[in-house]
Amino acid sequence: MKKSIILNILITLLVISTVSANEMKYGLGWYSSSAPVGGRIWFNSNYGLDLGLGYADKNFLGSDKDRFHLNIGLPVNVFKTNSVNFFIRPGFELQTNARTVGADLKSKIIITADLGAEWWITENFTLSVGHGLQFEQLSHPSDDSKWGITALRALSFNNVGFHFYFN
Repeated sequence: MKKSIILNILITLLVISTVSANEMKYGLGWYSSSAPVGGRIWFNSNYGLDLGLGYADKNFLGSDKDRFHLNIGLPVNVFKTNSVNFFIRPGFELQTNARTVGADLKSKIIITADLGAEWWITENFTLSVGHGLQFEQLSHPSDDSKWGITALRALSFNNVGFHFYFN
């Protein structure tokens, strides 16, 4: 399962990278509160890529291992106005050492399907929000964990992302 997800992401990035660099917009900021260090690239006016990283120290967690988060999303604009874009955003997140089950630390794989909006406040600065479904699987080599809908991702003030674009 992990190999096919990674392969699909790499193929998508290869196809998207053939787009003319003149249309690209690069921005730093965040979309996911669990992976707040990152950015967004718009390859053209309709297709983009989000990448976010997160970290939690083992001392803060009260654990013996640190936790890392990697969040990847593919925003696709479906409706645009002069200052607001409405998008769908399929996403993938990997959280290492996310849950303790029994005596084992398990990593978590999250697949998201969000509806969102990005408001262009200025030519270079945006705010974005989204909500949708979240599918999770706790993974561990010794068992065959199942996928399930675990949450509806809702709008909240701590989930308002931003991006500052440099071009």
